[in-house]
Amino acid sequence: MRKLLTLVALVCMVVGAKAQTEIVIGPKVGMNVTNLSSLDLKEKVSFHVGGFAEFRFSDYFAVQPELIYSRQGARDKNDGTKMIFRANYLNIPVLFRCYVLDQLSVDLGPEFGFALNARYKVKANKNTVTDMDVNTLSFAFAMGVSYNWDNLMFSARYNLGLSNAIDKKEVDGGNKNHVFQLSVGYRFGDLF
Repeated sequence: MRKLLTLVALVCMVVGAKAQTEIVIGPKVGMNVTNLSSLDLKEKVSFHVGGFAEFRFSDYFAVQPELIYSRQGARDKNDGTKMIFRANYLNIPVLFRCYVLDQLSVDLGPEFGFALNARYKVKANKNTVTDMDVNTLSFAFAMGVSYNWDNLMFSARYNLGLSNAIDKKEVDGGNKNHVFQLSVGYRFGDLF
């Protein structure tokens, strides 16, 4: 009988928590400005696209996991020769959102990345493209702000790489991804 009462109490708590949770999903797209740390390279401008789901538990707290395709890398120019490093990632940030105003939140959390492929391109008299071995997994810490305006979400975020993008055997020194993102997303209303 105690087990049955405990089970009923748990179900009531889960249903009650679900009733108070606002769930919003939507697509997002934006611009990346990326570079690799400790290498004397210039920033590369690219893009990201994906989707998000926000689970808002109260007026002040929400969790937002995302699934993002992101182009990252760096570039350089030396004596007329252009060098471009580009890597494509499938990133999964899990952001803890603290609403400081009704629609303005501070977002912090880990980001897990999976490298899909990478290329190193040299543009001179003759173009050379080389596939590169990158570390399959990457870890970063994401921090930023978001603002919800009607059904739109605007965000600015900086992803600080915690793991090397390229194996140290291929590149001397640390080479962590550093990514600044500006995004706009569309929020489909409360689903449940």
